[in-house]
Amino acid sequence: MGSNVEEVALRALIELIANTKGSCMTFTPKKVAIQAGLDTKPVTLTVVKYVLEKLRKEGLVKVWRSSRRMRYMVTKESPLWQEAKKLKVQAK
Repeated sequence: MGSNVEEVALRALIELIANTKGSCMTFTPKKVAIQAGLDTKPVTLTVVKYVLEKLRKEGLVKVWRSSRRMRYMVTKESPLWQEAKKLKVQAK
């Protein structure tokens, strides 16, 4: 289950970024899982969170802690944002 879910989650995140208007996007592992068409069971969300944490450690996403929960954030300065937008332009 692991690597396939990781790839699907990463593709879903890139799709979310590509379709975002504005200069910043926040999301949770659940939002990425729903976009990917994955189950929202805890074991799946843990794998999605693992992917997001790897991206955070690489400096591609940031953590934004709200009063209730931890969310992830990508801004237009991130290389991940720039690549996702390039892919959207190429797909047209």
